[in-house]
Amino acid sequence: MRSALRRKRPGHYHHGDLRRALIDAALRLIEEEGGVAAVTTRALARRLGVSHAAPAYHFRDREALLAEVATEGFRVFADALEAAAHAEPDPHARFCAVGLAYVRFAIGHPSHLRVMFGRGLPEGLPDGHAPPPALLGEGARAYQVLLDASSALVASSPTPIGSVDEVAFAAWSLVHGMAVLWNDGPARQAFASRELFEQAAARIIGRSTCGAGRQSGRRAGR
Repeated sequence: MRSALRRKRPGHYHHGDLRRALIDAALRLIEEEGGVAAVTTRALARRLGVSHAAPAYHFRDREALLAEVATEGFRVFADALEAAAHAEPDPHARFCAVGLAYVRFAIGHPSHLRVMFGRGLPEGLPDGHAPPPALLGEGARAYQVLLDASSALVASSPTPIGSVDEVAFAAWSLVHGMAVLWNDGPARQAFASRELFEQAAARIIGRSTCGAGRQSGRRAGR
């Protein structure tokens, strides 16, 4: 008779994929507790019903797990920004579409966002850990979309609207700020629904670049 206590391969437990389960559990814990500080490998092991040592099969420590969460977030984020940019040939409409895609990603993935832009990420990790190349690469890919959209907007504007870096930073600050205000609650008191918030965000992004003088940018708020 086969033993009911057959040894399970590392990472295959009753979850089937412990690595994925750890990432998903970390995201849920961040959402439930409102911050990254709640994430520890011991807390995740308890939640998943595995031994405290089990997470080490996939992540050497908490920082390595958070780096993977951030990498995943930036990968999906960059894909969303690139898709928005490629859908709009007009520079103003493209800039607005990228900005709205940023907001939509941020409010749709609040736990990812907290890790992606938490202290030390993606430029570095706590306790002297070097950021994984994949994390740096995906973060750079996402920002390059914003830089490219800003460059096209600056080049097409009939009047000076600032340098590419200035325009990109201003846009980043605007859309990130709006998203954080929604995720943290204050903006939810001003808008009855997420749909109304996104519509307002699209109008605000469009008005913020009105100096570019492109009426077609209004299409970005469709």
